[in-house]
Amino acid sequence: MEHEGFIVPPPGLIPDTVEAPPRPAPAVAPAAFPTFKPVAPAPPPQPVLPEGEAPPHGPWVLSLDDGQRFQVGGSLVLGRDPAPVPVRPHAVLVPVVDAAKSVSKTHAIIDLEGAELSITDLHSTNGVLVTDAHGVERDLDPGERVVLSPGDRVELGTFAVHVERA
Repeated sequence: MEHEGFIVPPPGLIPDTVEAPPRPAPAVAPAAFPTFKPVAPAPPPQPVLPEGEAPPHGPWVLSLDDGQRFQVGGSLVLGRDPAPVPVRPHAVLVPVVDAAKSVSKTHAIIDLEGAELSITDLHSTNGVLVTDAHGVERDLDPGERVVLSPGDRVELGTFAVHVERA
């Protein structure tokens, strides 16, 4: 071995002469990263209801004889001293001031499901009477549920609740 200790490349791998010095690398602009502007989130899609089920107006509003007036956003338990109802544990408890004490402690539940508002008698002592805008009355049986319409008047005993659309 004549080149002991050195690594010699095979013949022809390295040219014998360098004809021209290598050209310098062309100048390249530094990388430009895209900039992003914050975009406001898209509004949530509105549910499309068939024409017959579309709400005729805005949200449901209840006006109570004791002066309370509020928009319905879910389930409500009405009574003089309402207690949670096992079938609607997250319902809002709405105490009413009824000097005549014709309203039971836990009298009725009002439910908003989609665009439909309903009331169910919770086996109250003095019952629930629904009178529609044309004067037609419906006396609910204990545990009975009825769908409400704008303009209905609901009586919990002798205490009135007026149903409206905003």
